[in-house]
Amino acid sequence: MGWFPFPWALARDPLTGRRAITYNQVMRVKILGCSGNLVGKYRTTSFLLDDSFLLDAGTVTEAIGRKGLRKIRHILISHTHMDHVKGLFPLVDELVMMGDYSVELVSVAPVLDIITNNLLNNLIWPDFTVIPSVSNAVIRLKEVPLERPTILDRISITPVLMTHTVYTVGFVIRQDDGQGFMFTADTGPTKRFWEVAEGEKDIRFIIADVSFPNRLADLATLSGHMTPAMLMEKMDAHGLGDRLFYVSHMKPVFAREIVAEFERSGRKNIRFLKQSEILAL
Repeated sequence: MGWFPFPWALARDPLTGRRAITYNQVMRVKILGCSGNLVGKYRTTSFLLDDSFLLDAGTVTEAIGRKGLRKIRHILISHTHMDHVKGLFPLVDELVMMGDYSVELVSVAPVLDIITNNLLNNLIWPDFTVIPSVSNAVIRLKEVPLERPTILDRISITPVLMTHTVYTVGFVIRQDDGQGFMFTADTGPTKRFWEVAEGEKDIRFIIADVSFPNRLADLATLSGHMTPAMLMEKMDAHGLGDRLFYVSHMKPVFAREIVAEFERSGRKNIRFLKQSEILAL
């Protein structure tokens, strides 16, 4: 579904699953990619918020045309694994071709350090934080603090440290009316995120990483991901059984198995992200 050139759009309500008219003050979350690997039709993690804000950059130019790329102002990065940042490279290449244009790359200091030292280092990719000049760079870096909200345009972001194999943060994301959602990014069983979730009000849904089926719990733990059983254990331990959850980052080869395990649980608060769908807060 594309965007509509009117002050409203048809989007899927996260609570009812029905299509409904939403208005400009309602945040729209378009799922550009939500899979745990790039295989065939499956794209990796990236969500477009209100046309101008990317949450992770695993999929960008594959799903957004040049007119859409011009609208992007901020790119929020949870961690530096390639399936969450690979879209940065073709994106900045396109932006250079567009002329006088730049985007703000937003994350906590350790994540930005890994990007600048190991990716935008003139070995893996040109250092677009100084191209074409330091004062007019294509990429501007913005460091944000842990567990403190930062306002970017009308969106508030609060990073929370997760448990993964590299430095990773999840996020609490809110629009200016206070409504919002949470995103675990990639994580194994962790504690602080779920403690924060207990106290958050007006959270419409939580997007959670479930990459492996229950039979591969050891692999999930080793690689810093979750299984259905691990996620449901966290829900129960922190009293989140009435919250709406969207499962993300499923490895395509295990997707049917993971879905079946959740369905057998009989829980009514679990949905599965779908590529190209639009969620409305």
